[in-house]
Amino acid sequence: IDLLQQRVLLVRDHIGVRPLCYSIKNDQLLFASHEFGIAKSNLIDITLSEEYLIQSFHPNNKQNYCLTVFTNINKVLPGHSLSISHNKQEYRKYWYPEKIKKDETLSFEHSVTGLRHCLVKATVARMGQGLLGAHISGGLDSSGIAAIVADNIENKNRLIGYSWSPEESMGDVGGLNEKELIEDFAKQKGVNISYMTYCDSTLIDDYILPEFEQMPIELFTMRKACNDGVSTIFSGWGGDEFVSLSLRGSLNHIVFRFKLRALIRWIKHFGIIATIARARGEILPLLVPFGLLESGAFKRYGLKYFKKAFIVKHWKLFFFNRKKNYYGWGDRNRLMLKLIYNYHLPQRMDSWAMFGEKYGIEYKFPLLDKELLDFWFTVPIKYTYERMSYRCLYREAMKGILTESIRMRTNKDEAVFQKRNKLRKQKIKEKLVNRPDIFSESPYLKFFKTRTFQKLAANQLETRIAFNLQMFDLHFFLRYKSLVEKYVSKNHDFSNVPKED
Repeated sequence: IDLLQQRVLLVRDHIGVRPLCYSIKNDQLLFASHEFGIAKSNLIDITLSEEYLIQSFHPNNKQNYCLTVFTNINKVLPGHSLSISHNKQEYRKYWYPEKIKKDETLSFEHSVTGLRHCLVKATVARMGQGLLGAHISGGLDSSGIAAIVADNIENKNRLIGYSWSPEESMGDVGGLNEKELIEDFAKQKGVNISYMTYCDSTLIDDYILPEFEQMPIELFTMRKACNDGVSTIFSGWGGDEFVSLSLRGSLNHIVFRFKLRALIRWIKHFGIIATIARARGEILPLLVPFGLLESGAFKRYGLKYFKKAFIVKHWKLFFFNRKKNYYGWGDRNRLMLKLIYNYHLPQRMDSWAMFGEKYGIEYKFPLLDKELLDFWFTVPIKYTYERMSYRCLYREAMKGILTESIRMRTNKDEAVFQKRNKLRKQKIKEKLVNRPDIFSESPYLKFFKTRTFQKLAANQLETRIAFNLQMFDLHFFLRYKSLVEKYVSKNHDFSNVPKED
């Protein structure tokens, strides 16, 4: 609060680790970590944001991160400050990663050394006191952070590793069982591991929980950590967008930046067929006008779930609100900037922070540390792809820290976990079919065709893609229905929306 200038400043961290929402009514400012806290205060009238509903229903929609599910509650953008006075509101950006200049004097070795220094510093600085938890998935990002914590904690009994791998065997599934990598990690680092178990009694409740993001699997970790007395959980979230960046966008960069030698080496290394396959995803969409390659996604846009009158009312949002291609015209640095300003990183962290408070846990994301990212954007782009190996800088920085079985793994096969996850979703579908009350008509959801979702729950599709899309649609509808029933005031008016199509 700036008493001298009679204004309030709301400031959010650079990347959005901590959520921050606000609402203004009659010169009164309300702010909280999340929109649901403001909604529960009963200090403002709660109405639904139809724009948010439409934007969030389809993954290919352009998102306005400032929006929340409520029309008069907004989020503060990461890396920004919001100045609020009696007569105006003014946003100011304070973090400009796009202005960070590449240090072309950096050698590959110095880049690796600098990255390792920043990684260790960012992790150790967040360790604090009490019991610590760390995600250990068998992947590079989470396991790398967990390895740094394990190497820098004196009492290993203070650290518990949490894995999404199933506790019991899944039989002959095929592919790599990450549990073997995790057990090797635990043995070498002296860390106790807590594996995943599912409780059938919470399947439906977690699935329709209105405030949580779209992977309720994380709730299992939170509950376990809470029971264990853990106060901090380290996560590798955000790593593959930056410091452990894979090769995505590399071919796009090479082609549109006319790196002919690099292109020849790429084709020799990966082969012509693999190169063409990657070009179809990174280059071809830019050459085909009007997003015609997304026709399949457009058909699944969700039109069949909404009443015609609602579609007509919001026709611009339904038909002209498409995401732009992330890759753009050949600049890998620009790809990373687009990932920042897409704000998908804080979308998930918002939910984790809110439920972390509920369970007495604070999430830590060392791979999104500001000093680390500032350094990363100085590293020459060529070092991220010229060796034609996935995440080469991060792998080199983890040498001597991360167990070799994980550091040098060449795939991210999660067949066991995916099978368990599909079985869990199948159980959810079976329970939904036997719970018709979940699909009962709501006076606040007259724009939805509820019976269409009932049919979707009863439909059994065998293909993995169709099944996952089906579950996504059901998940969204049921969460939104629960949210409406929990938060929307009874005076919300949907009288203009027809009851039947």
